[in-house]
Amino acid sequence: MAREYSVFVNAAAIVLLPSNPVEPATNDLMNSVLLAQLVANKRTEATSAVDWYDTYVGVLGDFWLTSARSRQDIQLGKDDTASPFEWIAAVLESSAEDETRLVMALLKGIAQLSDSLPSVSLLRKHVQKESDDEPADIPLQSKPVRLLVIVAQDDASMTSVCLQFKTRQMLDLNPWGQRFHVEDMEGCVSAHFFHAHLSETLYAPVREVIARKVEGVLSDNIVDITEAINALGFLPTEEAGS
Repeated sequence: MAREYSVFVNAAAIVLLPSNPVEPATNDLMNSVLLAQLVANKRTEATSAVDWYDTYVGVLGDFWLTSARSRQDIQLGKDDTASPFEWIAAVLESSAEDETRLVMALLKGIAQLSDSLPSVSLLRKHVQKESDDEPADIPLQSKPVRLLVIVAQDDASMTSVCLQFKTRQMLDLNPWGQRFHVEDMEGCVSAHFFHAHLSETLYAPVREVIARKVEGVLSDNIVDITEAINALGFLPTEEAGS
């Protein structure tokens, strides 16, 4: 029997869920990931001295216990161009073959989603924050870009990869399919990887509190894009029990 997957946009994250997941576990993951992003956004908007990723994983770390964590700084060579797809592939070289195959197939589909989809506009809004008061007559300044991919497992665990970098290049409506030029980049691409499982002991006391905190913003930040991805035929199926 073939196994299927569901795909969601969760703010700046692409989340891959197994078929027929246990609803409470799915809610816990989606709510906590959204909360962590919103907290990181708020703190970095308040002061540039705050690191977005450190804040994000710090919030998750209150109830997700990390079993593996790494950081890889990717330097682009002179005159290079590269895409987020290629950077993710480099990060996942040492990961399980099945998981890597899934993520790369997913991102091929994401990169080809139509710019006209509301879900793509939502993703773009979170991947790079726009400033309404930025003067239009000055050269483009380097701005941070954040792209996340999360693969959820049946056992209340997840694998996450986050790309962070700064670029002067204007971001496409769908940045996953974009190629970035080294001359427009500021510094390297920081690729963060972790695998973690949800601690019921730590999460149970705050489950309802977190659910209430994000309840009013779920529909504005989380969108199911499974049908759009399936229509492109990129996600592989996996034989159950294999």
